[in-house]
Formats: sequence, structure tokens, C-alpha cells
Amino acid sequence: MTPKEKAIELIEQFSLFQPDEMDELITKKGIEYRARKCALICVDEINNALQNISALRVIGNVLLDQIKYYQEVKQEIINL
Repeated sequence: MTPKEKAIELIEQFSLFQPDEMDELITKKGIEYRARKCALICVDEINNALQNISALRVIGNVLLDQIKYYQEVKQEIINL
């Protein structure tokens, strides 16, 4: 899966959450904005965890590839 495809998948997953009754005034754009923010939080969490492991030099190049991948996913979320 490309970083852009992963970015779209994450945003779509978070877009499935429906607003509470008190949030009825939130527009579709607002829901998309919240979904994008949630997706960015997830990517940041994954990236931080991978960087912590990378600092321990446990897995090597495979881990560095994953860090790069999730950095690209984050950029694609921002670009969408």
C-alpha cells in the first residue's frame, strides 16, 4: 500500500465515526477535519514508537523503512 493510499484509508476509517447528538451542527467538512486530526495522531504515535525502538537498534533497516513510510503517510494526510 502506498503512503497516499494508507493516508486515505486512515482518514476514511476515522470518518466513519458519527458526531454525537450535541454535535449535530458539525458539517461534513468538520467531520473530515476531525478525522484528519485523528489520523495524524495515530501516525505520530506509530512513528514515535518506531523511533523509540529504532533508538535501541533492535530491528535495523526494516524499522527505518517503516519510519520513512509513516512519515510519508503523515505528509499525504496533510496534503489531502
